[in-house]
Amino acid sequence: MKKINEGFFCINCGKYVPPAPKTSRNHCPRCFFSLHVDDKIPGDRASHCQGIMKPVAYKVKGDRIKVLFRCEKCGKEHWNKLAEDDDIQALIKIIGG
Repeated sequence: MKKINEGFFCINCGKYVPPAPKTSRNHCPRCFFSLHVDDKIPGDRASHCQGIMKPVAYKVKGDRIKVLFRCEKCGKEHWNKLAEDDDIQALIKIIGG
């Protein structure tokens, strides 16, 4: 299956989000919102839901940070690794820390 890494305009803040440096981008690095576009794996763009994915929690394990996203339309949740250009301070403000 081909992974897609493309830029987009954020559904929440409206800013342009460039492609990710290393993986398939699926959320805004500033406000962390996105659309429910991936189905089984990041970058597959196979979901038909298209609901708004909202960051709802994060966890730190060693030197890795993961963010929990929940779709406001269908309720699907998934954990996503923080990208190297994500603004962790903004995430803490959004979710609380």
